[in-house]
Amino acid sequence: MNSTLLAKLTALTTQIERELDWGERQSWTNKDFATLSDRIFEKTGKQISVTTLKRIWGRAQLVATPSQATLDIVAEFAGFKDWRSFDKEFAPSDQKAAAHNRFALVGGITFLALLVLVMLGISSFQSQEENPISLEGSLAEPEEIRFEHEKITIGYPNTVYFRYNIGNTPFDSIQIQQSWDASKRITLDKPKGLASSTYYVAGYYATKLLVNDRIIAKKDLYIPTQGWQALIGGNVPQLIYPKPDQLHQTKTVAMDKAVLSEMNQYPGSSLWLSNLLPTPSINSTQLDLETEFRMTPTEKSICQNMWIVVTGSKDVFRFQLSVPGCVGDLMFFLNMDMVSGRDKDLSAFGITPHEWTNFKLKVRDLQLIASINDEPVFAHELSDDIGEIGGVQYIFEGLGEIRLLEMKDKTQNLNLLKRPL
Repeated sequence: MNSTLLAKLTALTTQIERELDWGERQSWTNKDFATLSDRIFEKTGKQISVTTLKRIWGRAQLVATPSQATLDIVAEFAGFKDWRSFDKEFAPSDQKAAAHNRFALVGGITFLALLVLVMLGISSFQSQEENPISLEGSLAEPEEIRFEHEKITIGYPNTVYFRYNIGNTPFDSIQIQQSWDASKRITLDKPKGLASSTYYVAGYYATKLLVNDRIIAKKDLYIPTQGWQALIGGNVPQLIYPKPDQLHQTKTVAMDKAVLSEMNQYPGSSLWLSNLLPTPSINSTQLDLETEFRMTPTEKSICQNMWIVVTGSKDVFRFQLSVPGCVGDLMFFLNMDMVSGRDKDLSAFGITPHEWTNFKLKVRDLQLIASINDEPVFAHELSDDIGEIGGVQYIFEGLGEIRLLEMKDKTQNLNLLKRPL
């Protein structure tokens, strides 16, 4: 990283430090960085991994210059539109310390505002790592907090029962966040009890127990399928579940062509084909995955995107593919890391939709390599694993067809769909 960029990034992270008021960055723990990652997601709707945040804050080796997407997210969290907006206002320290003074003023105003709010008893503005203002009793000991869930069936829809107990933690509000989406929450009125939620789509969900908007417990939730299952989502009034006889499973897995006319009524809709085993068992750190697919041409989508979502018990690997002319808008989500076609060459993921495409994924420890049609085209250092892998979800703009899905690690080989002879 060049010295100019480092100076700008230091100024921006220093501003964030002042606003958080968590003390010197050298005293921050791994839990602090995890909390910061959550705060960033809650404010921007975008994710930055704990490892990446540590590198930006100089607490881990910076192996590469942060991506443009990462810089934009950090700047947005600090109150700017994007990195470019921050860059325009940045001034070197020798220019009468203008930037330092401005940042200090913002930090001071923010701190005073927070102090007033705390005095008024509005505890939701507090740091997740600080004790809330005590309304009665004291903060609960960690072992007193309980957050568990139980799935009722296999497949979807699936009702999940959450059992929770916040101990003697003072509270104004208690909520269960049902997924990574901060807007999807269940509001509770008792410090312990049971709550239910129905999940209409299979996959991985990051559920959280919040008290006064502060995360006090997390629980990974994995919803499997009953073999191959299909649904139509995206831009539809409500999810559409095709009839079982419309999903053909002979030499390939594909939907009846009549379904396309139903999808065409809703431009922007997408077809989900999923096979997630009831018990995830493939080690995501020693993974070999191979699949082949193709799409039916559609007039409703210029780019005709499709997604491959490798689903684990702790998170997902999400890859996007499209026609060659649209690769600049591709986005990958690899655990907590985001990769964008805006600042990364993802041209190899531009495909001809109606032709069969072979996709391979190889992971050894935290090194990931993706191949298209037997050519390695993408490598990435992961910040963490995604637990045990249960299967794959395919999301097509239009109709899609799959003829191979095989997953294996050092101990087992699972053929969820064999290539036809």
